[in-house]
Amino acid sequence: MTDLFAQPRFQLDPIGHLRTGFASLAECPASMTGNPDTSYIELLPDYSAGLHNIHLASHVIVLYWLHLSNRAPHLDAAGCNGPKRGVFASRTPNRPNPIALSVTRLIARDQNILQVAGLDCLDGTAVLDIKPYVPQLDHIADATISWTPPHTTPAHNS
Repeated sequence: MTDLFAQPRFQLDPIGHLRTGFASLAECPASMTGNPDTSYIELLPDYSAGLHNIHLASHVIVLYWLHLSNRAPHLDAAGCNGPKRGVFASRTPNRPNPIALSVTRLIARDQNILQVAGLDCLDGTAVLDIKPYVPQLDHIADATISWTPPHTTPAHNS
């Protein structure tokens, strides 16, 4: 019988780095809505062709690696907006695999560099992937989260 959970180890290679201007964790905002400034996604030149027609998207999904996160086994996270929750029911950067995701407005492209509206991570953070945000697929109109009352929904970078 095959063990369904016996997966080979795998490797992620950065495709570029984020340029946010934040030199320390203390400078980083708690979320991307806390950074009104422009940030940059600088891809390695070999990946520049992968940006062809990226300008057709108003927003992009950015996946990146939080290299300074605490990856020690932990299952709980302090809830800054309510009660304590499990790590998988929170947005804490301290995770078994510290992969972060942001949806950010695409402002411009110049060769292998994307100018975007705000990110919440350290300057030099490794980029794992970029995908276009597709409203028809990615927006879920009736999605909710109980720690954020409906009348105080966080602002989007729109």
